[in-house]
Amino acid sequence: MKVIDKPLIVGGNQLGVFQAYTDIEPELTVTPDTPKMSRVLPAPFFYEKRLFFYLINRIEPGGKHGFPNGGFEVRDEGGALRSYDLDQVIIHPQVIKHKKTLDKMMRRAEKEQKKRERQRKKSTKPDKPSSGKRGRPALDPAVKAARDAEKTARAARSGGKRGRPASGVLKPQTPKVTSGKRGRPSLTPEAISQRVSARAATRARSGGKRGRPKSARR
Repeated sequence: MKVIDKPLIVGGNQLGVFQAYTDIEPELTVTPDTPKMSRVLPAPFFYEKRLFFYLINRIEPGGKHGFPNGGFEVRDEGGALRSYDLDQVIIHPQVIKHKKTLDKMMRRAEKEQKKRERQRKKSTKPDKPSSGKRGRPALDPAVKAARDAEKTARAARSGGKRGRPASGVLKPQTPKVTSGKRGRPSLTPEAISQRVSARAATRARSGGKRGRPKSARR
């Protein structure tokens, strides 16, 4: 819902603007079924919500002389009668808030009434006959004897042991062959001699110096 300014045209000339509502929510719309003397809020007084205005009459278009487009007759708190267009009056939001509060109170009263009825039915419900013992009822002697016989047969089949019986098939295991030493294997004499020769040749080319040789350019 918004309050907008509409041009005030009299005799084809605009004499100013007046306030009206647009995009009115359905619960705030004043309908023909809205009771008279309901609290309403005209658009010119939208920001002065403490004032009191009461609905006197809703006039449909053409229903009364002086209201070609329809309108409302509203009485202010001083008793003066005011006239507004159909898009200038809404039901006061405080009325909707009060109605929602009343609905909430009514729903709460209904819930409490249902709760009292359930408690009353529970209190008048006859108690179930009991043997005075709590827990699961005792087994029939025949059922108990059958269960004991089945348990004895299972124990005889398993030899008194619980769980899955061990398998008689043994998996072949191949022992791992190790030299007893950990880490990288030692080099052969041929590999050692090759590394020594390569290191001597590198030293001969560099003259015993490490790194890249200096450039002859300056």
